[in-house]
Amino acid sequence: MPLSARYLAAQEFARAGGQLARNFFAQRDALDVEHKGAQNFASHADRVVEELIATKLAAAFPGDAFLGEETAAAFAGSLDRVWIVDPIDGTHNFLRGVRYFCVSMAYFENGRTEIGVVYDPEHDELFHAVRGAGAWRQHDGHDSALRTSSCESLADAFICVGHHDRKPDPNVLALRHALMDAGAATRNMGAGALQLAHVAAGHFDGFVELSLNSWDAMAGLLLVEEAGGYTAPFPGPQGIRVPAPVLACANGIAAPFMKLVAAW
Repeated sequence: MPLSARYLAAQEFARAGGQLARNFFAQRDALDVEHKGAQNFASHADRVVEELIATKLAAAFPGDAFLGEETAAAFAGSLDRVWIVDPIDGTHNFLRGVRYFCVSMAYFENGRTEIGVVYDPEHDELFHAVRGAGAWRQHDGHDSALRTSSCESLADAFICVGHHDRKPDPNVLALRHALMDAGAATRNMGAGALQLAHVAAGHFDGFVELSLNSWDAMAGLLLVEEAGGYTAPFPGPQGIRVPAPVLACANGIAAPFMKLVAAW
C-alpha cells in the first residue's frame, strides 16, 4: 500500500475521530470518567474515539500495527509498520471545557515517522505532514504551508514547557525558572501534540517536556521538522513504548535552547 494512501487516510480518520470527540465535548458533563490516579483521567470519549480510529485503520491497512494511548499496555504488534495514536490529547482540558485538545496520529515505519497528523476539532485546523513534502495547515478546505518562527533569541522567545500534573518533578520548575531568567515567556497549554503543531505554525517558538509518550510526540515532531524547525532525537534508546524527553523549536534558538535544557 503506497504511503500516499496512508497519508490521505490519516487525515480522513483524524477528522472523523476529532468530530466524534467534539460531539462528546458538547456533552462532557454526562461522560463516565475513570480516575486512574492523581490527576490522571480517562473518559468514555477517549476509548470510543480510539476504537473508531483503530477500526478504520484495521480495515484500510490490515497489516499495520496499532499503538494507542488507551490500549498501549496490551500492545504486542510489530514496530515495522505501526500507527501511534492519541485519541484525545489534552484530556484534562477536554473534561474541564477548555478548548485546547486534539487527535494525534503518526505512522512509523522502519525506524522513523513518515506521517504526522494533528487535528484540532474545536478550531477545525488539520495540521499534517508526510516526510519530505513539508508541513501544512488545512482549514475551510484550503491548505497553507507551515513555517516555524524566525525567533533568534531566547530573550524574545515564547516557549511551551510541558509537564505531568500527576508526576511532580522539581526539574520542571528549575527549567522554567532558567528559561525565564533567559528572558523567555513560558506556558503550558496541556496538550503536547497541539503545542508541537503550534510550534510548526510559528505560534510558539519552542516546546520542551522532560518525559513524553510517543503518542503525544511523534506526529507533532514531524510537523516541526517538515516546517523547517529543529527537533531533538526521539524516541529515546528504549524505543517508542517508553517516555522520553522532547524538544522542538525554531532553528534560530536551537543552540541556546538545547544548551539550557541539557542542564536538566
